[in-house]
Amino acid sequence: MKRIAGIVLTGLLLAAGTPALAGDAELASILFGKVYNDGVTAVQVGAGYRWRNGDVPLFVRHPSATIMRAAQAEAASDPALGEALSRRGIALHNVIWVQTAMNGGRIIYHY
Repeated sequence: MKRIAGIVLTGLLLAAGTPALAGDAELASILFGKVYNDGVTAVQVGAGYRWRNGDVPLFVRHPSATIMRAAQAEAASDPALGEALSRRGIALHNVIWVQTAMNGGRIIYHY
């Protein structure tokens, strides 16, 4: 019994040091997502997206070709947005709308 308690205690002591390594681990990025710190938020909308009360504007849910072309042109002309899209793996033709937030950040709605 003392041997089992010793093994458990050793395991707990080793596990106490692992949260310090969590920032570098691939598991942390899988569980909590990646932190980009570039002032751009990407919101994916599409068939699997659950529409809640007013969280996404109606014209984003059902975009017109004109709105999408304008948003894609804006994203293509802004180098910071282009870099943010490429880092996130979002193709330019999937951009629906680009919104400027109150804090100056950008919100990209995409498929």
